[in-house]
Amino acid sequence: MYLQYLFTGLLVSLSGSLPLGNLNVTAMLIAAKRSMRKALWFAVGVTIIEVLYLRATLYLLDRVATHTSVFFWFRVFNVLFMLCLAIGSFAAIRKTDKPGKDRSNESGGIWLGMVMSACNPMQVPFWMGWGVYLLSASLLANNAVSYGMFSVGAGIGTFCALWLFIIAGVRFSAIMRRHQRSVHIFTGVLFLLMALVQVVKLL
Repeated sequence: MYLQYLFTGLLVSLSGSLPLGNLNVTAMLIAAKRSMRKALWFAVGVTIIEVLYLRATLYLLDRVATHTSVFFWFRVFNVLFMLCLAIGSFAAIRKTDKPGKDRSNESGGIWLGMVMSACNPMQVPFWMGWGVYLLSASLLANNAVSYGMFSVGAGIGTFCALWLFIIAGVRFSAIMRRHQRSVHIFTGVLFLLMALVQVVKLL
């Protein structure tokens, strides 16, 4: 019975993590431009925060739902964070053709994953909606063990989704290195669009 909750969490998490977003795009870029090891640690950091958010959402479902101001400030912080990432991507264009010390292995890893995941507000309403549905449909039992199995499954699903993007980043790393300027432009525009989406939702 409890394995059912684990697989439910895995499938729900995969459905939310596979669409293109700032976390899986960043995991792919870290794998392509830095190393697979750092990308995997980034995925671990994202997964840790994802599971913590999910556990908090399940236990505080009713209370969190009434505090919409929490989502507002999460989104404001997320807009600022996305803008910083966009500026960093555009600034990297100027350094593409300049020789110098390679600092590609000095960023990324578990802490970046945890920070970016913590700044992603969409997982809270995502798990809020699924939690309400699964509990109301009796597909998730209201007890600590089922919550635990569901959270573990969700963590596995998140990591597997990021792992797929990491593999893609490693496979296409040679192409991305040959077109670094285009990659930086694409990444900067992508983060700007993500920030714009958050601004629209704020308004």
